[in-house]
Amino acid sequence: MIMASPLARSLVAVGILAAVLLVIPLAGSRYAILLTTEIAAVLSIALMWNLLAGFGGIVFMGFQVFIGIGGYTLFVASNGLGLPPFPFVVLSALVCAGFALLITPILFRLSGAQLAIGSWVISEVIRLIVYHTSALGGGGGMALTTVRGIDRSVRLFATYGTSALVLLVALLACIALMRGRFGLALRAMKDSPLAAEAMGVTIRKTQTYVLLVAAAIGGAAGACYYMVVLQVSPTAGFSMNWMAIILFAVILGGIGTLEGPIVGVAIYFLLRETMGNIGSLYFIILGLLAIGVMLLAPGGAWSLLKSVIRIDLLPIRRTMREAGQSA
Repeated sequence: MIMASPLARSLVAVGILAAVLLVIPLAGSRYAILLTTEIAAVLSIALMWNLLAGFGGIVFMGFQVFIGIGGYTLFVASNGLGLPPFPFVVLSALVCAGFALLITPILFRLSGAQLAIGSWVISEVIRLIVYHTSALGGGGGMALTTVRGIDRSVRLFATYGTSALVLLVALLACIALMRGRFGLALRAMKDSPLAAEAMGVTIRKTQTYVLLVAAAIGGAAGACYYMVVLQVSPTAGFSMNWMAIILFAVILGGIGTLEGPIVGVAIYFLLRETMGNIGSLYFIILGLLAIGVMLLAPGGAWSLLKSVIRIDLLPIRRTMREAGQSA
């Protein structure tokens, strides 16, 4: 039997996901569409943080800054111009990428725990600035007023389609980056920055590039999420709860793999939908589950699932034959 190439398997998996995303709005209920919209946005964010920390070793603990900036950018642009919000997701991506480029000279002077804390401080500074800016609604935040004149069904499908498109872009971007030379450079940088630099990897350039990609797609996903909520505030948009969700999903699913965040986000939403009404006990269960997986299966839930199905659904490692053909 002829096995499909790793790239072909990845594209087939993305194609199947695209087909599922296409069927859901045709066959699913309104609640299913809204839930899938939210899942797509959160998964896109988790994939981007995993790209930074799982593959590049850049533990950016203030990733919520891009989620908040993405949401606010879309709200300000849409409300200010009086236009439907959906196209402004692209603007959110551009603004977040620009902000990421702005902070790189400061951020990448740090490393390890200093970088993690520094990124969190940056997020908190931006949160406080937004909180005290009356033009952005202050502590009360902003409502997305431009959707009031849009039919509810049109708004539902447009928001869903935008969020699904961002997810597909996130997956394809991860596959394209990690299967190329950039992916090799990123993993080498994570394993040993000094050795990677000695082999010709430009550390600062690699760090900047991956941060720009993660910030842009993460900001776009944040904009999609708050289009569902229709309200953004500094308390919610820049909340550390975002990092708690990201860490739970990525680490529980399997950090440093493409399948891991998918499995982790699926588990997170499954638990939230089935046990979210039991109060504080829900968070205790999430914490115990995360600790248990880290102790018993350091590779995450995906490593356990992979040992059963014995195949990578989204392989990113290149074979010797592929490497020779691209050399």
